[in-house]
Amino acid sequence: MPTAGPSRRRRRDPSEDGIEEDVPSQRIDDVVDEEEEQPRRGAKAVKVEKNKVKRKVSENGNADEDDDADIDPLEELGDQPLDKAQAQKIHGYAQDWDMIRKSRHVHFYGVVKDVATSLAEFAEGDKAEKVLVDLDNLMRSLLDTETELVCHTKALQELHQKVVRGEEITDIVDRYDVEVEKKISGYKEKTSRQKYAKADEYASYKQAIFEVQNPGTAMPPLTDLIPREDGDESDDDDDDVQVGGVTQDYKCPLSLTILVDPLTSRLCHHSYSAASIREYLNIRGGRKQCPAAGCHQMISLGDLVQDKELAKKAKDAARRERMREEDSDEDEGEVIE
Repeated sequence: MPTAGPSRRRRRDPSEDGIEEDVPSQRIDDVVDEEEEQPRRGAKAVKVEKNKVKRKVSENGNADEDDDADIDPLEELGDQPLDKAQAQKIHGYAQDWDMIRKSRHVHFYGVVKDVATSLAEFAEGDKAEKVLVDLDNLMRSLLDTETELVCHTKALQELHQKVVRGEEITDIVDRYDVEVEKKISGYKEKTSRQKYAKADEYASYKQAIFEVQNPGTAMPPLTDLIPREDGDESDDDDDDVQVGGVTQDYKCPLSLTILVDPLTSRLCHHSYSAASIREYLNIRGGRKQCPAAGCHQMISLGDLVQDKELAKKAKDAARRERMREEDSDEDEGEVIE
């Protein structure tokens, strides 16, 4: 095979050089590519960092908005003074307390009194006496509860009057609580005599029991039936009206028999059997002097009201009188034998 001449070798040299030069050219391209990729990765990292910052700002913004939402704008205004329109609402609340006392509470007095009088009439022995003591405590508890209801009513009435007079009141709830607590505390500091000796319901309760246990005898003053306590000495004034010392008369001053369907005068508080007083006044609306002994009050039919409680008492008194008469007849029969 013929040997290549110098001219051929020279023609191949450039190609060989080109081949040799390809390697560094490839390396350069790789370096360039790497340099281009690095900035691209840096841009992504920067973008991620920016997104993180945005999220933090957004979270902080939401937190600020939540803090703003928790702020009650009304707190900055504070309590405002009451006006006369709101005073009427206070008056309405006072009436609500009074209605509760009259419609839900007062009728329990009659229930306890009926139970006590029946027990006093028919039960005997130590057990009966113990139950009577318990009933007496229950009656006092009812009076205490009524007094608390009255304290709520009075506190609201006083606040109502202050608002009507134009007094500036902003802390209405606090003042109401303070006034009620002050009134109740003042009542609790009183002795038993101071609490109950002038209470009409308690006097009626003790009177009913005393009449059953001591027929025909006047009940002593109520203070004599309530043990003395420390602090009672200063209350024994001669000017004080003491309840007791009277005998309830269940006979009509006209018929002189036990009252039947009694009517009571609003003027002098004497009571009469309905049929007898109507006949006496002639049913013509004329005014005549009260037929009760020693009373000079002029009365008419329009002054008389039906007295259901007295009617019940009169029936009980009539029944007890019949029982005493029967017992008396039995005793006389035994003596004759």
